[in-house]
Amino acid sequence: MGTWRVLVAYASRLGSTREIAQAIAQVLTRRGAVVDVLAVDQVKCLQDYQAVILGSPIREAHWLPEAIDFVRTHREVLQQLPVVYFVVSGLMSNPTPEHFHEVYACLAEVRALAEPLEMGIFAGSLEYDRLERDQVVKVLSKGLPEGDFRRWQEVRAWAEDIADRLLLELARKQAAESAKPKPPA
Repeated sequence: MGTWRVLVAYASRLGSTREIAQAIAQVLTRRGAVVDVLAVDQVKCLQDYQAVILGSPIREAHWLPEAIDFVRTHREVLQQLPVVYFVVSGLMSNPTPEHFHEVYACLAEVRALAEPLEMGIFAGSLEYDRLERDQVVKVLSKGLPEGDFRRWQEVRAWAEDIADRLLLELARKQAAESAKPKPPA
């Protein structure tokens, strides 16, 4: 396949999700994609992209509101493109099956709007001194430890798999378009 253009959009409060989005973009770029990495509020249009990867941290059992709004706003286009979601959660500092299930359930709202081709669930970074007092109380009540729990090798391996899936999906779409009968000239 020739050049393929991918949007990696993200919502982030403290930068951890943005840094994961950048790592994903680096892998896709090495695989031949032209990649734009943008905060969701910077994206105006999706027409130039052949695929979209969208990520957000979990807050109060949901993606950030601006990420959900992005899916609502671009729902029709996202339903036509290969779309991939990733989520960043402090619960994944201890990746138990229960925590995976809990984080996966947080994606129900956006999955109902536009079902993704694939989803990734990653641990994030949590620094208490960068949070408001009420947020610190909430994360402590959930037993979320402070620290950087991102597993960069896992993020990059997932991005490699996503590149393969996207290339396969784009090739499948291209073949389907080529197989359509052409109108007479």
